[in-house]
Amino acid sequence: MGAIAERDGRKRGYPMKAGVVLAAGVPAVLDDGYLTTVTDGAGSALSAGVLTLGEDNRVGASGDIVAEVVAGEHKFANAGDITVATVGNVAYFVDESTVSSSSDTGSRNAAGKVTQIDNDGVWVMLGL
Repeated sequence: MGAIAERDGRKRGYPMKAGVVLAAGVPAVLDDGYLTTVTDGAGSALSAGVLTLGEDNRVGASGDIVAEVVAGEHKFANAGDITVATVGNVAYFVDESTVSSSSDTGSRNAAGKVTQIDNDGVWVMLGL
């Protein structure tokens, strides 16, 4: 038996973690399979993408809401330590707007691979 289906696109839907609010345009990570903020997950969460619409799961249980993200290349502010020599290496979320080459001794979640450095930011490939 072959593949069940085919998907050509960058949008994904993931269940949200309980007690989490995510704004449109911010990146998110998967912590134990649930979408949450980039600073949640203690360095073990997986990069998911950037939210297409804001979602609020403050009062729901984990999985009550499915939020949509867009995977792919996104530009973030440079914490100051990413250089052209960093291209191809992993960048880590400092916050929802900034990435660094440092994992801060494993406490930061990986954003994805650095694909390009510009004068005004860092391009990072987000998503699974």
